[in-house]
Amino acid sequence: MDEILLEDELKTLLPDAIQESWREFAGQAAKLQRLSRQIAKAAERWDLRFLRQRLPEAAQLAGTVAAAADRADARLRDWRAADSAAGVQAYAEAIEQAAQQMRLPLQGSFPDYEVFPLKLSLDLSAEQATVSRRRTSTLEPRALMAEVQARHQALHRSSFNQERFMKALTSAHALLREAGRAKNMDVPLLGIYGVLTMRSGTADYTKSEFAFDIYRLRRESNMVYDHHQLSFLNARSGNLPVPNAKGGTDALGLLRLVKVEDDG
Repeated sequence: MDEILLEDELKTLLPDAIQESWREFAGQAAKLQRLSRQIAKAAERWDLRFLRQRLPEAAQLAGTVAAAADRADARLRDWRAADSAAGVQAYAEAIEQAAQQMRLPLQGSFPDYEVFPLKLSLDLSAEQATVSRRRTSTLEPRALMAEVQARHQALHRSSFNQERFMKALTSAHALLREAGRAKNMDVPLLGIYGVLTMRSGTADYTKSEFAFDIYRLRRESNMVYDHHQLSFLNARSGNLPVPNAKGGTDALGLLRLVKVEDDG
């Protein structure tokens, strides 16, 4: 959709009258803030002439700010974003357009998206969004996607301890084999994920984050731990979607360990 047309469509979600009332209040409040700082400095200097001139102006401006706040509140009070079907559709398109402009790998459809490994859920009825368990009240499409982009970049720049993750995988693999959860060296990844979350004592480690750690591990050239080669395979069911180096996605459901003989 053309960007200008999209802006027009978004007005069905957030009417001009509401936005204008916000701008009016913000402008008057900024004037009062500037004047308040000047008055505070004059009071420190005992600048009585300035105070006599500007205090009445501040009182009048405070009344103007209060009136602007009342108007903005009245226009917003009975309006809900989720009430406009056309507006909601335009909002979804604006989110997707913002992601495209920021070159974010957005997947899914309104109201649930993913920028791997981040989950983005939009709830216009509650007037909030959730980015992987973290709630935000930022709803403006570009501002919201900028928050997602910042978290996405931070995740990809964050350090990754390859040895520690392989140790956790092989330990969970051994535990499940001992418990009879696997008939051979292929152990279900979802079972391993369950062991890892149980050991951490928290459900904060999501499947998407587990898949992201597998993605980061597979980027490494050497996936050998304790004389075992780690391989991730497809399963008949219970697969996790994990991006690959070619820009596609692999469906992975099993972890296989293969004994590696020492050189020499």
